[in-house]
Amino acid sequence: MPELPEVETIVRSLQKQIISQKILKIEVNLPKIIKSHQEEFVSLTEGASIQDVSRRGKIILISLSTGVTILIHLKLTGQLIYSSSKKPITTQTHLIFNLSSGDQLRYLDLRQFGYFLLEKSDRLSLLKELAILGPEALEISLADFKKVSKKRGRIKVLLMNQSILAGIGNMYADEILHQAKIHPLCLACVLSEDQIERLYQATREILTKAIAYKGSSVDTYINTNGEEGSYQRFHQVYQREGKQCFSCSSKIIRLKINSRSSHFCPNCQKREPEN
Repeated sequence: MPELPEVETIVRSLQKQIISQKILKIEVNLPKIIKSHQEEFVSLTEGASIQDVSRRGKIILISLSTGVTILIHLKLTGQLIYSSSKKPITTQTHLIFNLSSGDQLRYLDLRQFGYFLLEKSDRLSLLKELAILGPEALEISLADFKKVSKKRGRIKVLLMNQSILAGIGNMYADEILHQAKIHPLCLACVLSEDQIERLYQATREILTKAIAYKGSSVDTYINTNGEEGSYQRFHQVYQREGKQCFSCSSKIIRLKINSRSSHFCPNCQKREPEN
């Protein structure tokens, strides 16, 4: 699933590509991806100008001149591609925005879990998909991060809980914990002051660097130009089970936490006693 760096990369590209353009026509090839009333979705977006593109957590927000905002969640395999209208349309293209430039913004989704919602812009904060989100992982202060880190639960689970911290998923949680030298099963409430500060710094450094490298392409992620990100070249533990740790040469271990795979180095990320 695209996480904060991937979604931020998409948003930054869209800001350059589609702001000020008018949506001339929408083609819906897979109605189930629109969670709003389809006729209303089309009528309130066709003819509207795109005023802004932003992000909240892993969610893309496209603000329109008609006073509504399109909410897009890419989920596991969703892709937004800015394309010439002359390029062939694949069978995985489920929605097309025909734009005033003559180009198109196409939504592709192999597994079809992604979705679109439409809401009045002045009511966005009431939308449950946004209301449940915690502070942004790259905007939270150290003081507030310390409060988050004192909650009960395994630190890996808390990092991925969008209601606690918005934007981090399985992949970056693994990388952040490795850089901070914290075991994923460690209870957050027993972390020392030094560990919390290391975790905060690792979160900021890794997410910022991943954005600079246009995200990580380990599955189906590509940016709006159809290009892969390159931060996967810097991954230390994610999906490296059985391979040597770059820091100490120990073998990377994979374990399941809440049905999700976690990758870590047993030497660099020693599990400390909880009592």
